[in-house]
Amino acid sequence: MNKFQLPAAALLLGVVLSANTCSNKGSATNAAAQAAGKWVLVSINGQPQQVAGDREQPFLNIDSLGANVNGFAGCNRIFGSMVLHGDSMSFPGLAATKMYCQESQQLEDQLLQALNNTRTFTIQGDELKLKGGKELAVFRRTK
Repeated sequence: MNKFQLPAAALLLGVVLSANTCSNKGSATNAAAQAAGKWVLVSINGQPQQVAGDREQPFLNIDSLGANVNGFAGCNRIFGSMVLHGDSMSFPGLAATKMYCQESQQLEDQLLQALNNTRTFTIQGDELKLKGGKELAVFRRTK
């Protein structure tokens, strides 16, 4: 190789690698744009969920970058990081406050388990489905 071919090959390799990185960011950006907003829990493991009385319904708030989430799990506030890419979604950095609420603890435990087991998602209209081999939870977008 002469001394001009090596820099040209390195430049070409850099262009190819950066193009791949840009296409991955586009996929993450599209997923984040779709998922951003407030989502209220509708069902867990196929079972409809409606809290009694004037209690707050569990929900998720997903930020516009698809990197952070916060919400309410039925008793405790939840918050932390999330990962969105294509149709993949996970919540590796999820945390919660530590109150115990007897009347809603089972619902909260099921929701936290669903979030921890989430691997993929779909959005159809105003419905967000979290999946992990099966449908784990369904949320409805609120305005």
